Amino acid sequence: MSASLIGKNGSSIATTANGVPVFTGDASAAPAGVGAVRMFSENDPGTVTGTPYLKSPETSSDYRLRVGMDTIIFDDTFNGLVQNTTKWAYAAATLTATMPGAGTLNFGTVQGTAATHGAFMRTFQYVPLYGASGLSIEFHLGQFTANLVANEVFLAGVGNVSVAGTEPTDGLWLQFTSGGTIAVMRYNGTTTQSGVLELNSTLALGNLYHYALVIGDSEVEIWRDNVLLGELPIPAATAQPFLQGAMPVFLQKLCTGTVSNTNTMRVSDVTISQIDIQTNKDWGVARSLAGKSGFVGQNGHTQGKTTLWTNNTAPTAVALTNTTAAFTGLGGIAAVLPTLAAASDGIVFSYQNPAPTINITGRNLVIMGVKVQGAVSVILAGGPVIYAYAVAFGHTNVSLATAETASFATATTHAPRIVPIGLETYAATAAVGVLGSQGLTLQLSNPIVVRPGEFVAIVARNIGTVTTTGAITITAVYDSYWE
Repeated sequence: MSASLIGKNGSSIATTANGVPVFTGDASAAPAGVGAVRMFSENDPGTVTGTPYLKSPETSSDYRLRVGMDTIIFDDTFNGLVQNTTKWAYAAATLTATMPGAGTLNFGTVQGTAATHGAFMRTFQYVPLYGASGLSIEFHLGQFTANLVANEVFLAGVGNVSVAGTEPTDGLWLQFTSGGTIAVMRYNGTTTQSGVLELNSTLALGNLYHYALVIGDSEVEIWRDNVLLGELPIPAATAQPFLQGAMPVFLQKLCTGTVSNTNTMRVSDVTISQIDIQTNKDWGVARSLAGKSGFVGQNGHTQGKTTLWTNNTAPTAVALTNTTAAFTGLGGIAAVLPTLAAASDGIVFSYQNPAPTINITGRNLVIMGVKVQGAVSVILAGGPVIYAYAVAFGHTNVSLATAETASFATATTHAPRIVPIGLETYAATAAVGVLGSQGLTLQLSNPIVVRPGEFVAIVARNIGTVTTTGAITITAVYDSYWE
């Protein structure tokens, strides 16, 4: 059975058989009289805060619900044995940090005992705030050997930290002390803090917990293991949680006075995401911003550049062979003696994508393009020299003669896959400075993928005449990233 009611402003409301009111008038003309369900989503049931955390969606003037697309702008996992010096800066005063290879970055390997003792790791990359777009700052971390004691502090967040034993003057971070966990917002020296979000007694020693600071346009949410611990409103006087529009990510352990124990804080990984905005960044660009450009080594790799370019040193020209690399690097600079037998393939540059171990994360090397250029560096005797260049990739041994195993053969090996780049030519007796080309460029819409443990090489095939003396200097660059 249904009944009719009169809503506000004379609007007509009917109730269904189960008693749910349904508005039948003009909702836009009398919105206060609408008896419809208003939509909210429960982000958190209020397990810690005591109050369910509800958020309403936004609708555009063209009736579309607002949908955010997240973009990872930084990520790292501390499973290596050494600091990734491309990504992280480090400073220490008595107290030290190390990576023992057990999957964590450990602060307090040598414990600080007095005020100003401390250590920090800080990214060289800065992560930005963009208007109403949010920023999600995530860590897995925890106390390891003992509970924090008086004067012992651990910080994790974004900030312009510069002194090992001193907190940043600008930034946003989680602060762990013997008194519990709080959130700290520091706007150019002016500090706003949450209350104690949780006590140390709620955290088991040895466990790693997932913490997240989510920056919105009016507040910062603090989460642990997907449970809301609380909110920290952004003061109306500052509008932003920190003055600088972009900040490095940092981790810091420090002493504010005399410390009596030898506690270690561990961090497993860090992830920073730009949220609620579709940046439309190319994935390779996003990976490069996060320190995963192919030009730099990754965790567990040889740190620094992957290209072969020794400062202030000209390469010594060597003869190319089919089985060994003349030069080792992901491109760079090389010098070759053009004595390769006709129709033979020689390895100019070779690089092995490091094979994974427990301390080296296996990553695909994604190559979107290659450029090669050569020039005569010692006058040629004889010729002409004609080189056909190609990218060889996927082989499981440096040699281009590596065979492909038969189906279901034990210990599968790969022969090199070949992608041609182009030709360079040098006239007979070409003088120093003569270019073989204006630069050969291979641009790919379908990338070359070099998997962990596999090789990639720049190969030159001699289709001209063997010379007796002379040298050609070759440069090569890979447009690539790690994922």
